[in-house]
Amino acid sequence: MSTQTTGRTVAAVRRADTALARMTALLEIPWPRLIAAVLAGCATLGSAFALAAVSAWLVTTAWTMPPVLELSVAVVLVRALGISRGVFRWLERILTHHAALGGVVGLRTNLFTALAARPADQLTRLRRGDLLSRLGDDAQEMAEHVIRAVVPVIVAAVMSVAIVATIAPISLPAALAMLASLLVASVLAPWFALRAARLTEETVVSTRTEVTAGALGILDESTSLVVENRLEEALRAQRARQDAHDASIDRAAVPTAAATATVPLVMILAVGGSLLAASALWLDGTASAGQIGILLLLPLSSFEAANTLPAAASQWARSQAAARRLDQAVGGRDAAQALENARTASASAASAGTASAADAQAPSVGLTGTAPHLAARGLVAGWSPKSACIRGLDLDLPPGSRLAIVGASGLGKSTLLATLAGLLEPLDGYVTLDGADVHTLDPAQVREQISMFAEDAHVFATTVLENLRVARGDINADDAMHALEQVGLASWIASTPDGLDTMLGSDGTTISGGERRRLLLARALLRRAPITLLDEPTEHLDTAHGDALLHQLLTVPGAVANGGDSLFPAQSTVIVVTHRPEAVPAGTRVLRVLDNGRFQFEESA
Repeated sequence: MSTQTTGRTVAAVRRADTALARMTALLEIPWPRLIAAVLAGCATLGSAFALAAVSAWLVTTAWTMPPVLELSVAVVLVRALGISRGVFRWLERILTHHAALGGVVGLRTNLFTALAARPADQLTRLRRGDLLSRLGDDAQEMAEHVIRAVVPVIVAAVMSVAIVATIAPISLPAALAMLASLLVASVLAPWFALRAARLTEETVVSTRTEVTAGALGILDESTSLVVENRLEEALRAQRARQDAHDASIDRAAVPTAAATATVPLVMILAVGGSLLAASALWLDGTASAGQIGILLLLPLSSFEAANTLPAAASQWARSQAAARRLDQAVGGRDAAQALENARTASASAASAGTASAADAQAPSVGLTGTAPHLAARGLVAGWSPKSACIRGLDLDLPPGSRLAIVGASGLGKSTLLATLAGLLEPLDGYVTLDGADVHTLDPAQVREQISMFAEDAHVFATTVLENLRVARGDINADDAMHALEQVGLASWIASTPDGLDTMLGSDGTTISGGERRRLLLARALLRRAPITLLDEPTEHLDTAHGDALLHQLLTVPGAVANGGDSLFPAQSTVIVVTHRPEAVPAGTRVLRVLDNGRFQFEESA
């Protein structure tokens, strides 16, 4: 994305007053590309209209048996227009889809840019299935908005003017009747379609989201559902959601059919008006047979553009609903600021790219420097004030600190960890780095200093080495093997046929839970951030290996039990959420999370 294009997009998003206008701006479709699609659409319908006019003139004029040479030009025109209609239709499809699909690429790029800049607490309030539906189906609706709404409406407006202008020189009453009919067809039918779509769109989309989210939930939890004998119950609930979705689609079909029928009914009125006007001209003898034929037959081909307007209105309603959901996901007008930040970051990256290769390969401060002082003052953490997991926490973690967070499941340990990482905004109080509130700092700066590795972090469908490079893109095979040895995966990687090039299934489906957890821990080791936060890193491991690994995580170098090496440097800060307080090394500071927002500090014995 060029700086100039980004600047125009940011300005357009800031000027837009509606969600649909903001999302349309994020499509970034160049005006020449859109105009070319409209011109191709006008040429397609113009060829069809001209073909009908010339054919009507040719048939009725031939009835009067003029010299054959008088008809030769019309015969050639009929052939040429018949061919050109197909050519222009092909060109219209190519240009329209090129503009729309290119726009979706720009939209999704801008959406991901804006989403990456959003506070994590706002983003994680969306269920994964809901977010997938928005970035997939709703973004696709914006492409359909161009193909089925924007271009057809403009083409219909242009063709209506052309049709009336063609008929007016022959008969003004017929032109007025056609104008009235086109206005009714172009306003009444879309109004019915828009009203029907708005009445049903929210229901259809909400049930579709429920179906998507439910299906993903069943896939994600399939193993536990089978073990707990709840799979049939989940499938019945999913079938009920699908039935509700199908029923909402059926309800939407009835008013849509009524809107579609409006145009043929109005066409009858247009034909009747033209028939009356043609009769008067014929009786007065002021029009030729060819002109009478044009007046009688042309209305039948004048509503092709108007026929697309009910569908365009329905698409407009769907696009508005999709745009509102996308706008909500990216933060509305805040998306403009996110894109502006992306433009600045891109310019900075381009400037940094001129540095020497030696400088580019030098370790970053975040990998080797002393950790900043992490602290919390009066911290209230949770998703809502009514369900706060921690109330009034004061915490000081100078460089080199080790802290274990323990407590029963469901009390909010992971929520507290996300709050300390700056991913979740406190309900009250604040978290600081060297005295500065993390939410006032540049997010990139915070991420450079603090890395949180969640228990459900994603494992990508690629090689082991590339999965480790998620943490640091510059690691080599030796770095990767050393990290895998530290977390106890050396024997596993040696048993695989391709070693570090072994392909993993999506989200780690081809490896065990323990192997998956160790792989995620290896990422944390390779990242070597000054402050590392780990959520249940030893879960799914056998007790002996898990406890030994926990010792290596929480003990400062030189005091590791079992003769192992410390996994993190002495100057770094490590916070670990664990469900095994008895395995925490002696002398380690422990924060025990209790119920109702209570907590207490302990020291491991």
